Amino acid sequence: MTTEGSNNMTAEGSGSTTAKSSGSGSYTLTGPPPGVKTYFIKHPPNSNPVTYTNFSCLYELDERPNQLCKVPTPLSYSQKAHAIERRIYQRLGEHPNLVKVIKMDEYGIWLERALHGCLRQYHMDGGEATPLERLQWCEDVARVLDFIHGKNVRHADLSGRNLLVDAEKRILLCDFSGSFIDDVEAMIRPEAGFRHPDGAEHSLPTMRGEIHALGSTIYEIITGEEPHKGVDPEAIDELLTKGEYPDVTDVLLGEIIRRCWDGDFDSALDVAKEIGRHRKIQGQIEDCHPGF
Repeated sequence: MTTEGSNNMTAEGSGSTTAKSSGSGSYTLTGPPPGVKTYFIKHPPNSNPVTYTNFSCLYELDERPNQLCKVPTPLSYSQKAHAIERRIYQRLGEHPNLVKVIKMDEYGIWLERALHGCLRQYHMDGGEATPLERLQWCEDVARVLDFIHGKNVRHADLSGRNLLVDAEKRILLCDFSGSFIDDVEAMIRPEAGFRHPDGAEHSLPTMRGEIHALGSTIYEIITGEEPHKGVDPEAIDELLTKGEYPDVTDVLLGEIIRRCWDGDFDSALDVAKEIGRHRKIQGQIEDCHPGF
């Protein structure tokens, strides 16, 4: 790490360069293989890298333990994706289920840090949630998705990777790097199992593509796993193209998940309302049977 507030990493910018702690609070970056081009990331002085994404690096600062700074890599496509994310956060403002933006400065976007990290990691770490909590998460995700749609924004990569769990176990939508805004095609695509099998639906994405990803996200929230987990991504695409989705017959909200995949909903709000009805019924069951 240089002393000028900049880190070097490989030109791919995909995490092939890693941060290692020396045990004293300082970090060093492993060097790239011979012949691989490097570049430098301008980050807040005295900050340490936490993790890398396709377009950005996240940094932490000792004096700001509850915040992270999202800094774009200096590649042109990363800068473009970051500019889109800034524009989207400025438009969206605040929402109870949207990650809070503290400020934006010359380095990047300062975000409120979620205690439990992303939902997928929360599941992997054995994080617990009651059926009612999972139902609430599903409804909240559908409602915040409807909120951003009302601002002419589409996430384009909805999944458990881009949902955070805070200290109060609220679910928060995050990461709009390269997302869709004002009818301009997104720079990103959903991951396998979440993207609509029709490329015309997920490449923009269309509303149908967004709701398809919502169905897969609800599946992940309820089951703790992604659709067809462990299967090669290309094979997953082939399965979905053939209409071979996970069996949701005995899965909580299975009918709603299936309808999201089938394109039976016109909006995320319609999905939220259906989940809300199920949540109220589930709450009545738990009130009658406390040990459920």
